[in-house]
Amino acid sequence: MAKIIIVEDDPMLGEIYEKKFADAGFDMRLVTAGKAVQAEVEAFHPEMVLLDIVLPDMDGYEILEGLSGSDATKEIPVYIFSNLSAKEDIERATGLGARGFLTKSSFTPSQLVEEVKKILGGGVAPIESVPAASSADIAEKEAPAQKQPNGKKVLIIEDEDVFIEMFGDKLKQEGFEVVSAKNGKWGLKEAEQGGFSCILLDMMMPAMNGFEAVKELRTNEDTKNTPIIILSNSALDSEVSQALELGANEYYVKTQITPAEVAERVKELTK
Repeated sequence: MAKIIIVEDDPMLGEIYEKKFADAGFDMRLVTAGKAVQAEVEAFHPEMVLLDIVLPDMDGYEILEGLSGSDATKEIPVYIFSNLSAKEDIERATGLGARGFLTKSSFTPSQLVEEVKKILGGGVAPIESVPAASSADIAEKEAPAQKQPNGKKVLIIEDEDVFIEMFGDKLKQEGFEVVSAKNGKWGLKEAEQGGFSCILLDMMMPAMNGFEAVKELRTNEDTKNTPIIILSNSALDSEVSQALELGANEYYVKTQITPAEVAERVKELTK
């Protein structure tokens, strides 16, 4: 069973990675504080470390320098996993000993797992050998009791089960009926049947991307006035402005908004 450490301070994103890597057969540890990384790596001795640069208590470059400079950890491959991907960031990281640089916004959680598998070249136990995390592991702690149905339906067009579960469960708690579709074309067929009060839409999907889906939804008589909330892995200004110009009502980065906040926005847009 391959062992990895992911250094990530965002709690929602960290829990998603924990579930995805555990389901894929990894022995994974999540480290949320920069100052704890050196000791965790020395004790766990993983085959790989995925290291974020922007952390609240310690610069990722400082952590990398410490790992590379210690006899106990200098041979352990460290890959930077960050949205800071300018040429100077990459050069600085590789100069301090990083084996590679992965841009966060370029990978869904499932894609990240596959990329890590490629880098490690196998050695990962089959999914069946590791108990899958329960839905409670990724749901919000102390979730409120289920509310009475409010008669409104929300369509989630998203290919990642973990996001469908997280956002869908919260919407159900708030009384919404939730329908999901795992690619853009499937989502459009569901939307055309009508009756949806709001649509949550991912930008990176098989069969049809989010931009194409928004355009189609806004030209269809049955969906042209239905509120659309974009939930994306990317925060590029050009993508945000394009999605809004095409007719999306809201645009959020998945890891920067909680299920509770999404549910509140859906309630506001469906009053």
